[in-house]
Amino acid sequence: MLRRILFNCLALGFVALVTASSSGCGTPGHFVKASMNDYEVGNYNLAARACWRASEEEEYMNDKARVRYLVYCGLTNYRLGKRAEAQPMLASGAKRYLRGKSNWLKPAAADELYKALDDLEGRPHARPTRDSFRGR
Repeated sequence: MLRRILFNCLALGFVALVTASSSGCGTPGHFVKASMNDYEVGNYNLAARACWRASEEEEYMNDKARVRYLVYCGLTNYRLGKRAEAQPMLASGAKRYLRGKSNWLKPAAADELYKALDDLEGRPHARPTRDSFRGR
């Protein structure tokens, strides 16, 4: 009986460990995704916290994650009134976005990106078409 209980406890512990390690917790992608989700529901303070956590791992991000990080975290700063922090992130995110694929951002996020840049830089920005993307 005791042997069976011990075995079950070890098995549950192993399953929990495998689940936690495969879920992406603590990875740059996890924090980028969290910032996206929090931004999309309007929780900008929580999105800013996820952005801060993601920024510590920016050098390990792939191109898609970096675009999403720059755009969503730039938009978060913009929504929080941190215009000086938002502008360089959004400008860099827009350039990197065009070097990638159109599906890296949701259409609504891409639209917000260019509207924010229009406001921050005081000039209209051309919206990309599908043919604008190098990675298509």
